[in-house]
Amino acid sequence: MSLPTKIAVLIPEFPGQTHSFFWREIEALKSGHGILSQIISTRLAPKPVFHDWVEEAAAIQLYPLPKAELARLMPDLALALPRLAADSDIRRILHRPKTWAFVIMALQLARICKAQGLSHLHVHSCANFALIAALCHRISGIPYSLVLHGPFKDYGPDQPVKWKEAAFVFVITETLRAEVAQLMPNMLDKVRVVPMGVNTDLFRPPAVPRPDNPDPFTWFSCGRLNRVKGYDILIEAASILHQRYKEQDFRIRIAGEDDHGGTGYRREVEAALARSDVSDRIVLLGSIDQTLLRQELETADAFVLPSRNEALGVAYMEAMACELSVIGTDAGGVKELINHESNGLLVPPEDARSLADAMERTMRDPGLRRSLGIAARERVLADFSSRRSADALAAALKGNRP
Repeated sequence: MSLPTKIAVLIPEFPGQTHSFFWREIEALKSGHGILSQIISTRLAPKPVFHDWVEEAAAIQLYPLPKAELARLMPDLALALPRLAADSDIRRILHRPKTWAFVIMALQLARICKAQGLSHLHVHSCANFALIAALCHRISGIPYSLVLHGPFKDYGPDQPVKWKEAAFVFVITETLRAEVAQLMPNMLDKVRVVPMGVNTDLFRPPAVPRPDNPDPFTWFSCGRLNRVKGYDILIEAASILHQRYKEQDFRIRIAGEDDHGGTGYRREVEAALARSDVSDRIVLLGSIDQTLLRQELETADAFVLPSRNEALGVAYMEAMACELSVIGTDAGGVKELINHESNGLLVPPEDARSLADAMERTMRDPGLRRSLGIAARERVLADFSSRRSADALAAALKGNRP
């Protein structure tokens, strides 16, 4: 089977604060395999994050659909109905009014693919966009693939319908593969474990080595402001550290925003900070673009993210690629990336005291920071480069197992 020359990469609510990974994969797919990509999104993100590459990406949004375009789709809908009704699972979900909005998006997606010569749909989601891709495939015959980035509970109902006709499905960890084996064992033959990756040329150690005895010591943390990321635990650990280790001044800089543009979980974090005795040591940066992210990683002395659960963790990878000593939690698939005491430190989730212990140890021992940082970058170079995921996608599109 020959490789397609141009595919559609489907990303919900683009551009978002975590979407740089997708662009790095797209770049590697082009440079390494000559495959061009067109980003297509369900709709504009509620609070878009305009990374420095977003304009170049020239993404297409399916929603809102102009009324004139909707009228042009009506003949397509009439032709598509028999194909949709021929599948009993699709007939069942068509009884839900909301599904018809997805059918319209699927029709529009099929038109875009035909106009632009897009011969495959690669969907970075198993939520609604996966259903839209499955409907588009049923309507137009365009093959599609899915990526499962986290546990099924995060991606809504109808997973068998979404997966049934997918050419292949990438899951980013062995932990997620085990979940597929438990919940949908009949789909396991479609599954390939393909970790996310980072651009190790872009994310690299600083030109000037980090100081052994920084004053103040700067921690960096990055991830959307959501309870799952454990920022309340980080605030509690910082307070313990402040009380215990008074001779060392430290700061914590947190990049990321909540899913409501600052009006949701951020307010809970701000309230927790106001109640704490470390409010003057912790800064909430909000969403930052890739350029600022690199600057924060280069100037930080160590990285910490105490997630309650984490499918794998691109933020960890980016920090590790920059040769930072990293503290994570033994939750979800993180241990498939961070080997405790080898290339980072792991603590139990929701354990502020253990987190404070690990932070204190890191701050006190510059030799440990150096050795963990060097091993961290080696780990990412070996197994978590964005080129690896692009290679796996190219192999799958050609019909080979990566």
